[in-house]
Amino acid sequence: MDLNRLLATNYVFQCFAAFFEPSLGQEAALRHTLRLLNIAREKILTLPQVQWVKRAEDLDGGGDKLLALLSIEGADFIGSDLYLIELVHTMGVRLITLTWNGRNSLGDGVKVGGGGGLTKLGTKAVNVMQDINIIVDVSHLGERGFWDVASAAEKPFVASHSNAWALCQHPRNLKDEQIREISSHGGLIGVNLCPAFIAQSREGQTLDALVRHISHIAEVGGVDCLCLGADLDGIEELPIDMVDVKDMGQLPGLLEDVGFSSIEIQAVCAANLIRFLRNNLE
Repeated sequence: MDLNRLLATNYVFQCFAAFFEPSLGQEAALRHTLRLLNIAREKILTLPQVQWVKRAEDLDGGGDKLLALLSIEGADFIGSDLYLIELVHTMGVRLITLTWNGRNSLGDGVKVGGGGGLTKLGTKAVNVMQDINIIVDVSHLGERGFWDVASAAEKPFVASHSNAWALCQHPRNLKDEQIREISSHGGLIGVNLCPAFIAQSREGQTLDALVRHISHIAEVGGVDCLCLGADLDGIEELPIDMVDVKDMGQLPGLLEDVGFSSIEIQAVCAANLIRFLRNNLE
């Protein structure tokens, strides 16, 4: 993935996520996360071909530019200091993934054995984020934590890069009841290109299989909850029929082949996401 290929593929929107290996501790996570955010602000979000989206009105100013959202994957930088959420908001962050795969001060990720839910601090963090229009992201969060977010949230939340458990039983994927919960509250699910989330066997890790995940989520939660959360800045391997981001251009045709209408294809590929941001940013 790079800017030239994104624009050549007619990409409308890209989320740029700051990530830091959480095992190195909260203080390191804080310093490194802030440094990454600043690099993104200086090196990516100031490019003339990029429109930085911080509020709903920014969605209308892009023209032919790539719309870009700044996010953080894993809230380990917070520690016990919820005021840091407001700090990163002032830096332009508009989405935070609450955990990565392990445990932090907000809750347990999917790889914590016997995973717990949100901590009391985690519940407060969800409330703070929603009060200032930072989107709450439950991808990577353990199942108990997911339901804690569903109970605490007063606004829609998202699973920014997760697929369907019914088709591939990976802990990062969503069960049908989770899909219905996100959809019923007006949230979004971004389907992920990570091969292990698409199918267990390498030969099954194809774009056709990803389309089956899209079809399943649409059947369970409706087309309106779907978008593309490709994770192209996070995964180390692509489906077997992909070389780079330009191969995402195959998706509209593949969706049409299985019966999606042109309006539904537009919704999955961009319109649902733009509508969600228009409704959930200040």
